[in-house]
Amino acid sequence: MSRSLDRGTAARLGRTLSAQAYGQLVTLAVQLALVPLLLHAWGVPLYGAWLLLSAVPFYLTFSDFGFTYVAKNAMVMAVAAGRRDEALRIFQSIFALLAIAAPLLLAASAAAIFLADVPGWLSVDAVTPGAARTTLLLLIANVLFYQLFLLVCAGIRAENRPASEAMWAASARLLEGTAVAAAALAGGGLIAAAGAMLAVRLITLAAAYRWLRGLSHWLSLGTRHADHATLAGLCRPALAYMLLPLAQALLIQAPLLIVGGALGAVATVIFSTTRTVSRVGMAAINMLNNSVTSEYAALAGRGDRHGAARLLRVQAGVTAPLTAAYALAVLIAAPFVLPMLTHGAVQPVYPFLPLLVAAVAAEMLWSALFTPIASVNRHGAVTLIFLLVATVTLAAAAVLAPIFGLSGIAAALLAGHIAMIPVMIWGHRRAR
Repeated sequence: MSRSLDRGTAARLGRTLSAQAYGQLVTLAVQLALVPLLLHAWGVPLYGAWLLLSAVPFYLTFSDFGFTYVAKNAMVMAVAAGRRDEALRIFQSIFALLAIAAPLLLAASAAAIFLADVPGWLSVDAVTPGAARTTLLLLIANVLFYQLFLLVCAGIRAENRPASEAMWAASARLLEGTAVAAAALAGGGLIAAAGAMLAVRLITLAAAYRWLRGLSHWLSLGTRHADHATLAGLCRPALAYMLLPLAQALLIQAPLLIVGGALGAVATVIFSTTRTVSRVGMAAINMLNNSVTSEYAALAGRGDRHGAARLLRVQAGVTAPLTAAYALAVLIAAPFVLPMLTHGAVQPVYPFLPLLVAAVAAEMLWSALFTPIASVNRHGAVTLIFLLVATVTLAAAAVLAPIFGLSGIAAALLAGHIAMIPVMIWGHRRAR
């Protein structure tokens, strides 16, 4: 990589990649460690109640409607172009939006929680309705403050410091998981755990903001420089970016429903397990994509098209052989891994397995091509096309499943992801 990029860029990308790897390790460690710890401390009924309640606020993670993501890119481009005043205006405009939206969402959530029988709807029987409502409200407050934390992370990234941003985000996640475990092991219930999460979120938010002010003293929270025109300019790319997780969720969740309805429970288990094994490598590709996002934005801000083209060549030069090697490794290992993970219950199904692995490989390739487009907030057209492609793919899967079984669904997914590759090439040319 260093042969194709200048020394400073290569060093910065190396630090960012290391920070992204740290974040992946933290996420995996927290997920794996919390399950046995919370089961030991609470038992199955109470832990089940925690899982149900903590799943509800997930949908509020999209409550900023994609504004903080596009703000990161816009701020990096503005600072790289020497326009700190524009970056400050973006920062404070998003803060003004959150300052209005978060209290309204919290009030609406509180009204819904305490007026409706939410614990009954969720079938939470291990705790009292009052405890369930309080826990849910604390978890929702934590998610809303997380939006503000994301904005501070955007400020940290503004001067092209993606490694620092990733370190702060991962460390906050680690401290949050530790707080939940500590509260549970100390004898606390769901309210104590949710309260500990919220307390850690507030502490890490304050610490990250103080760190940001120490390095970028020109960047501060407030509303003095906020304006409606700035938000209006960010609105279209922000809402367009929201289509990406929507389409991804469709392609992840809907095939399971199609398999279950057309082929039954056994096929659902085979599909889910095989897909889990085949998608493990997506984490590595996402880590690589996230590592170069800020660099693309900074290059765009400086108007360095040659640098962006050089970075794309390096990214593609790493992604293509890594994807090929991963696909081959899965095809070789799956006949041994699948029976081992399921105690012999799931065996490889052909040609379903190679078709599904090929679909994942195609997804890896087009997601890499998507990175330079999204990094400069020029993703509106391609995300809309992706949503349309996802819809057509699912319709094709529903038609092919009764005829060709699991292989028909995998073939539809493969065709959909292959179709996105020329779309991304077109989008990249359009974004120049």
